[in-house]
Amino acid sequence: MIAGNIYGIVLNDSLQRPTLTEAFMQPPYKAPPEAPVLYIKSRNCLMPGPVWLEDDLTTVEVAATLGLLIGTDATRVSRENALSHVGGICLALDISEPNASYYRPSVRQRCRDGFLPLGRPLPLDDVFLSADIETLINGQPVHTWSLKRLVRDAATLIADMTSYMTLSAGDLLLIGLAGDAPQARRGDTVTVTARGLPPLTVQIQREAKA
Repeated sequence: MIAGNIYGIVLNDSLQRPTLTEAFMQPPYKAPPEAPVLYIKSRNCLMPGPVWLEDDLTTVEVAATLGLLIGTDATRVSRENALSHVGGICLALDISEPNASYYRPSVRQRCRDGFLPLGRPLPLDDVFLSADIETLINGQPVHTWSLKRLVRDAATLIADMTSYMTLSAGDLLLIGLAGDAPQARRGDTVTVTARGLPPLTVQIQREAKA
């Protein structure tokens, strides 16, 4: 059960990072990130049902990833012991407004109602952490990415994060997004699959007027 915070990670795709070298060198940072780059998904993102888009938004980015449910508190854990703190794993669809910049994204871009559909969780199995994740839109495959592309794999990510913050039991950690994630429009049905995990399907719909 997700009873705590929901953390996501950007810039954890090894194929994306080289394309952003010039942007990394711009103010205010003037260097690539050295630590995991976190963002928050608020709990309203877990609202069940279709994803409703208001009139100001017709297209969304649909980034398929894995969610790790933290089962026991993790503080300053080693990479070797990191996964022992994971109580479950599920497919996740991290939805956001399309935006090329990662500098201070607004809550509106990532945290609208229903912007984090989740699949049914299963106990952790290492085979899931090297799976290919496929996204289909209206039944047609549009994107596949391998978790082998992650700069920090799940164990390394947990170890690095808990070196300066505690991941508490009930937190959910989204382990990374593909830099080339596809986009979906109103009326589309998005399905996410990965071998061994229950598939996840969500509809993108226009919000009805009150």
